[in-house]
Amino acid sequence: MKNLEKTLKSVVENPKYIFRLTVQGVMVGIFAGLMVCLYRFLLYGSEHVLRDYLTVINGNILYTILFFIALAVMGLLVDFLTKWEVDSAGSGIPQVYAEVKGHMEANWAKVLFSKIVSGVLTALGGLSLGPEGPSVQIGGMAGKGVARLFKGSKTDELRLILVGSAVGITAAFNAPLAGVIFVFEEINHGFDKTLVFIALVAAIVSDFISKVIFGQATALSFQLMNIPLESYWILIILGIIIGVLGYIYNVGMIKSSDFVSKLKIPSWIKFVAVFMVSGVVALVMPEISDGGHFMMDLLGIAMPSLGVLVILLLFKYLFSMFSFSSGAPGGIFLPILVLGAYIGAVFGSVVVPAFGWQHSLIYKFVIISMAGFFAATVRSPITGIVLLAEMSGSTESLVAMIIVSLIAYVVPTLLGNEPIYESLYDRLLLNKNREFVKKPSKHVLSEYVVPLDCNYINFKIKDIPFPKNAIVVSVIRNGKYVIPTEDFHIKYSDQVNILTDVNDYPFVREEIEELFGG
Repeated sequence: MKNLEKTLKSVVENPKYIFRLTVQGVMVGIFAGLMVCLYRFLLYGSEHVLRDYLTVINGNILYTILFFIALAVMGLLVDFLTKWEVDSAGSGIPQVYAEVKGHMEANWAKVLFSKIVSGVLTALGGLSLGPEGPSVQIGGMAGKGVARLFKGSKTDELRLILVGSAVGITAAFNAPLAGVIFVFEEINHGFDKTLVFIALVAAIVSDFISKVIFGQATALSFQLMNIPLESYWILIILGIIIGVLGYIYNVGMIKSSDFVSKLKIPSWIKFVAVFMVSGVVALVMPEISDGGHFMMDLLGIAMPSLGVLVILLLFKYLFSMFSFSSGAPGGIFLPILVLGAYIGAVFGSVVVPAFGWQHSLIYKFVIISMAGFFAATVRSPITGIVLLAEMSGSTESLVAMIIVSLIAYVVPTLLGNEPIYESLYDRLLLNKNREFVKKPSKHVLSEYVVPLDCNYINFKIKDIPFPKNAIVVSVIRNGKYVIPTEDFHIKYSDQVNILTDVNDYPFVREEIEELFGG
């Protein structure tokens, strides 16, 4: 009963409750921000160590042998860490998604340690994996740690996991708005005013910490020129091309992951082999090693020739697919952006000379294509547009990014392709080693917004087939809380608050999402 009363307090506008959540949001911003910044700092250092060592090797046979011995050891360590804490493998975003939906209960401290250490090892090994997916999970687990410190309700814990996830994107890119939007567009799939408020608080705090440590410069410093308005039709072609390439990317990543998962080889052999291949790549084509910072720096220094751009684009895609399919801790967020940048560079290198435009206009296509490729693969166009606006420090490309992103979003959707993170989430749940574990009874309050296409608009609550183990405790309509009776009519845009037990929560959530989805 005490747990029930504690959970129900969040249904009303209680100033003390909001103040407590604000304090927790600040703490998540500090703790998660520091953890993600530590991870980011260690990754940058690891990438520099790899570059410096590749310079030192310079054909030295002894140093080369030592390099590959170190790679084998790193592969074994990653194998050990991912077995010690299975939830630290892979990207991290599907794991957070699964936890928020109630299908996982990760050990936040073990995930933090394993994710950071194994992520550093993959960076030292030069695998083509990004830091942003792991940063989301690191932030989410830091948020869970803060929630456990306050010993609040399960509802508050899930909120702080989401808040920490927003911090992950914020601290990784210095992009607070994109971090908050990403949580709602990609993970939560719903709008909660309380969550928005706490996430913004945490994002601002973590952004300040990130800028103190890494500086206030934007991630991208390209000089951007405007595409002539009479030539905007070319953006339609670019959107279609990016949409098709996004489809190919998603299919390739999932197919390669499925193929590797079916191989009957010990995991330690798999990881050692991946690190060995990565070492060969680092020696032969170091430009495509690591998540993609080096490739982005190449564009910033001087635009490579068209042939070089095409080669780097192709091999970066293949190496990213190879690295990710191994299951090593690391994300695809940065590689997606890098591939998008090179698609734009290739397109611009063809179009700009053909139209007689200034050469620097190619960088405009680079920025636009990064947002478009993110929309085509992740299927979160708003996040991609806002993220690139914050990374470039400019809103002048908004209209062009919107045009390309919308077309790039539609093309793979029409082709029947699922968003990449949803595909990874589905495969995470299908893992035969993951079984549902009954937890101590606790109440969870979850929010669901009634969409325009819901089949139960204007229905009475008693006539809507809600799950039997779920209770409709309140409805927010036009900003006001209503305690509904069984004859209360559900309207479009109502926020329905439903209470359930933590053990029923994952199944109740799926049923209600299907119910409201029509």
